[in-house]
Amino acid sequence: MSKLNKSIIQKFSVEQKQSKVGMVVIFFDKFISIVKNYAIFLIIPMWKDFDLILLIILILLIALFTAALTVIEFKYFTFQFDFNKNDFIVKKGFLKKTKLSVPLNKIQQINLNQNFIHKFLNLYEIQMDTAGSDSKEVSIKAVKEDIAFEIKDFTDFLKEKNIDIDLEKSNESKSLEIDFYTLIKTGLTSRYFQTLGFIIALFFGALEYLDALGINFIPSFSSFIKNGNFGFIAILVYIILIFLAVFASNLISTIIKFYKFSASKTNNNLSVSYGLISTKTILMNPNKVQVFSFTQNWIQKKIDLCNIIIYQASSNMNISSDKSKEGSKVNIPGANSSDKKTIFEFIYKSFDDNEFIIKPNIRKFSVNFFLIGVIPSILFFGINHFFELLSSLNYIMIQTIYLAVILFVSYRLYKNNIMSVSKNFIKVQSGFWDITTKIIEIHKIQSIVIDQEIWYKKLNLANLTLCTAGGMIRFSYMDYFILRKITDNFLFKVEVSNKSWM
Repeated sequence: MSKLNKSIIQKFSVEQKQSKVGMVVIFFDKFISIVKNYAIFLIIPMWKDFDLILLIILILLIALFTAALTVIEFKYFTFQFDFNKNDFIVKKGFLKKTKLSVPLNKIQQINLNQNFIHKFLNLYEIQMDTAGSDSKEVSIKAVKEDIAFEIKDFTDFLKEKNIDIDLEKSNESKSLEIDFYTLIKTGLTSRYFQTLGFIIALFFGALEYLDALGINFIPSFSSFIKNGNFGFIAILVYIILIFLAVFASNLISTIIKFYKFSASKTNNNLSVSYGLISTKTILMNPNKVQVFSFTQNWIQKKIDLCNIIIYQASSNMNISSDKSKEGSKVNIPGANSSDKKTIFEFIYKSFDDNEFIIKPNIRKFSVNFFLIGVIPSILFFGINHFFELLSSLNYIMIQTIYLAVILFVSYRLYKNNIMSVSKNFIKVQSGFWDITTKIIEIHKIQSIVIDQEIWYKKLNLANLTLCTAGGMIRFSYMDYFILRKITDNFLFKVEVSNKSWM
């Protein structure tokens, strides 16, 4: 945004309402939420004695109730800027009135989202996210496109210039676009094991849901497991089918989520936009970045691709968790080496070359092999002994292959686990197939935790956990004396640094 004129200032000085057409968005959002959370408990009891008229009446009652809530929310929801206090003000509520004041310098990022209905009506949802909140601090469900982008640009301008309205910003910008072919390559080479876990969880979730509806599918599944063909060739075919499902799922989800991905560097911010059915627009300030992470597997390394995730301040401190707040993450799929370097230098300006490398103790390899190799093999032996799923020859062959694979996996997990420490940065690498590297600036460490199990003491081993506002990074099986030296160095640098963590 190059210049803010007086008309824009006057517009946002008074209370603004959401778009009237946006009541459609609010209605469907509330209707779907009510049906998903409550209506299923009313529909399931009448599943066996299905009554279409009763179902229609139930849907109409829910629709009328939702329409009333929609009108109330629209009428009593307003937003504006308070230029005296440099706050963004939201007022809402009929019986319980709420006035929410958000200081502009506390806003972590602003997201502009569009689902299918938003796109059809040419509307946007605005989400303002602040550090220290479990949910979105401000969510404006439906505004026109010009209002959405004016608020996003206006908020950033006021934060940077502290209401110096007459100043102009530089229009210089750089952009990154991920084309459709790159998205295909990214979808076919990413997240194999995460998607496999999701498919398995979805399958057993479907079984539980069918059971709740009175459709008992479990005996048929058990019969298939007991009487099915589990020879070596059959198992190989099942594995191929599963991986085809994983490839298809990854490809479709990647294209839908990141379609027309673009990232542009304008002034002091990075603006990211993507999505086919639901469009997201995220504005990120480099000063707010807590962790820079990129993931690359062997195939992606050969074709020069990696997936970048940039973590900003979040109330959820575990960045390895899928429950980490999505609004605090900026995803950049299919970036090449040049893209990664450009984005990294935009955020951090430079990177230290001289690094001190730390490897975990060899016992990490032994523990991994025992947990994911020996214990599952013992369980599988017991299951096969009682249910006789495999013949002795097939069992020995599969167990041998499994243990050989797990031996290789455990070695890779040990080999790829590295911590690098330089003057200003800490870099932690981990993974078996998808190798993830997380980079943080030392001065952004908020706390350091060293834990030592009872059986670690004799071995002089300990675990390290680094806590930032963007999440936690853990490194296990380290030499305790080396660990104490580097943590003392970290704490000293944090104390003497005059740089802000946000």
